[in-house]
Amino acid sequence: MATSYADSAQAREWDRRYDAWGREKKARPDEFHDYEAAEQIRTQALIDRDARLLEERKSLKRRIGLAMMKMEMVCPPGGGAHER
Repeated sequence: MATSYADSAQAREWDRRYDAWGREKKARPDEFHDYEAAEQIRTQALIDRDARLLEERKSLKRRIGLAMMKMEMVCPPGGGAHER
C-alpha cells in the first residue's frame, strides 16, 4: 500500500516530537557543549588578561620612576666620574 506525502510528513513530525513510546521529547541543553559560548568566554578572558598586563606595566613604570627619584635624592647623578 502506497503512502502519500502527507502521511510521510505526519510520520516525520511524530518522529521529531515524540519518542518510540509516544512520550514528548524534551530538549536537554546540558547534553550538548556550546562551542560558541566557550569561545566567547576564552576571548573575553584573553581581553581581560591583556588589559590587566597593560595596567601592571603602567604600575611598574610608575614604581620604577619613584624608586629612581628616591635614589637620585640620596645620591644625585654626577658627570660620571667621582669628584674629590
